[in-house]
Amino acid sequence: MDIKKSIDVRQFISQLDSCFNAGDSKAAKECISYWEKAARESGDNRGLLAVLNEAVGFYRRAKKKGKALAAMEESLLLVEKLELSNVLSGATIYINAATTLSFFGDAEGGLRLYDKAAVCYEEANKTNSYEYAALLNNRAGTLYSQKRFSEAEKDWLLAIDILKKLGGYDSDIAISFVMLAHLAFDTGDPDSLIETLLDCAWEYLNSNNQPKDGNYAYALRKCAPSFEFFQRPLEARALRDVAREIYDKGKNLS
Repeated sequence: MDIKKSIDVRQFISQLDSCFNAGDSKAAKECISYWEKAARESGDNRGLLAVLNEAVGFYRRAKKKGKALAAMEESLLLVEKLELSNVLSGATIYINAATTLSFFGDAEGGLRLYDKAAVCYEEANKTNSYEYAALLNNRAGTLYSQKRFSEAEKDWLLAIDILKKLGGYDSDIAISFVMLAHLAFDTGDPDSLIETLLDCAWEYLNSNNQPKDGNYAYALRKCAPSFEFFQRPLEARALRDVAREIYDKGKNLS
């Protein structure tokens, strides 16, 4: 009897996180390639799905459209093959795929997958989870890009409410406040509201209620251009400086 060996997904994620904490994109790409090959050679479809899901996000951030979409399409096929389309593990794949489609210009396709994932969380009674808040944040971004401002605002505010209750996700909350500031700017709200939203974002970015890891550094870099846009260059520079320090520390530890 041929017994197939599964890859160690936890080890894969740990190694990939080390690459991200060091800001080492080359090492992250090599890590993904190594574990993808291992999963394929082992015939481990569940392990392969985990690797491909990380590959989707990695190539999206790197703006490698072809590679991101190829990994996304295969991951969606595996969701169907493994019969995960109506469970939370499948919903996680849908959220990542939806974010990728939206990022590369297919907002309608992205929204369809966001809504499909939302149904899974609602049916599982998991609408107070971090994953559901991430869905709301990402869906809000797509709605915002389509100028569906009231729907985007509703999603961002609900995501903030969920994350505040959970605790430990202050950088995610900060990103939501930054996006609400952009929404307020686009809808012609008073400058005082925009400044208040940015002040809230700054407070959450500088809280001690979150790990100072690669995800935090990524959030800092993501917010920095917005602080520049709203004429806050000193804050933008500080965010980039802290992000660089985190990545440098990660390199020394790797």
